[in-house]
Amino acid sequence: MTRPSLFARALAALVLLIALPAAAAELQVVSSGGFAAAYRVLAPEYERASGDSLKIHWGPSMGDTPNAVPARLARGEKLDVVIMVGYALDDLIKQGKVLPDSKVVLARSSIGIAVKAGAPKPDISSAEAVKQALLAARSVAYSDSASGVYISTRMFQRLGIAEQMAGKARKIPGTPVGEIVAKGEAEIGSNRSPS
Repeated sequence: MTRPSLFARALAALVLLIALPAAAAELQVVSSGGFAAAYRVLAPEYERASGDSLKIHWGPSMGDTPNAVPARLARGEKLDVVIMVGYALDDLIKQGKVLPDSKVVLARSSIGIAVKAGAPKPDISSAEAVKQALLAARSVAYSDSASGVYISTRMFQRLGIAEQMAGKARKIPGTPVGEIVAKGEAEIGSNRSPS
């Protein structure tokens, strides 16, 4: 089975598991950016197969920005499908904001490092190499979503560089980290991407 068809089946399963009225023609979907590339490929396939239309909204799985999934639900936005990091979804299930039996794992993701086009690519072949690349960078950006929370609260500590990163690493709210790196506003960006 190819990866796109697996994602298509998972997305279709996720939509079908949500309790929807039979006449629903437009489904409100909110997704974190990590799933954007797959979503853009799979959504038209799902729409053709089901006859439903998907209205996409983008926002992080967590954080304080108005577009974050928890913020949308807190202000009463009606969402049919949320695509987000699993442990943040688990929190929403515990709060009664998402149906408990509707969770479907769509992807597993890894954390990657981005540099501006044309810049030398840092060695990230081992934890020690990642540590040295981060220490050598003049500035580091990370997202305000699940990956950024992990990077800032756990990864820097596990690598033993939390103090060194405090002055040069910053959280980027509401903007893809790659855009910040592409503009030259950070030398290295770190984010999670589906695999």
